Amino acid sequence: MKTLIYVLCLYLSASAVQAASLYVEQVKLSTIDDQKLQEVHKQIKERTEITLKENLFVSPFHKQSQNKSTDKKSFCNTCHQQQPHSLDKRKRSFLNMHSRYISCETCHFSPKNVQLEYRWFNFNETSNKIPAKRITPFYNKEAVLIFSDHELATQARETWENKSSITALYRERAKLKLRLHIPLSKEGPECLDCHNNKDQLLDLKSLGFTKKEITKLQQHSIPRFFSRFSKEEQRLRMSDLLQ
Repeated sequence: MKTLIYVLCLYLSASAVQAASLYVEQVKLSTIDDQKLQEVHKQIKERTEITLKENLFVSPFHKQSQNKSTDKKSFCNTCHQQQPHSLDKRKRSFLNMHSRYISCETCHFSPKNVQLEYRWFNFNETSNKIPAKRITPFYNKEAVLIFSDHELATQARETWENKSSITALYRERAKLKLRLHIPLSKEGPECLDCHNNKDQLLDLKSLGFTKKEITKLQQHSIPRFFSRFSKEEQRLRMSDLLQ
């Protein structure tokens, strides 16, 4: 009996190691640079809360009445809003639209010397809900992402909700934020990195897109529209979209 229990414990330990997320492994291996820590510390001190305006005189044309909830909540949404892109005023609406079909890690997690595979991952587990599939990176047949019930998410919530010494709190928040973001890239791919007919980041055929759908995505007019406006001072004209 003791031998059986011992073997079972070894099996469970090995299974836990195999099931570990690649992102979590990268976080554990990350080292904190003092200069970057100071930069993040400054960001947190200067950070202002984002408040969504409600009951506007004119309702936003594209605003949905209510976002459909999914069983699995992205770990990123522990801190970031469900529509996380806000800085690029030109493209943020289109980028946020992508977040409904593509997981954050697909664009912002690309570890060096690691070959990732991209598949559809259903964020809804129960059969009585509308499927919420998103393109997600996999490594060794395991999704690299984690969810809002992971211990790292709990640690993030507890750190941000802590109301102890402000000076010490800022430093703890900065260390945690930096550690969580070291494996990630702040800037995602450009529109044309995916919407082209040569060197695409994603294998659309393996993801189940038809030949007609692939052609439409490769030749989409909106990515080409944005690519013509690289400078901030350039004004966008809707008539250019028709060219």
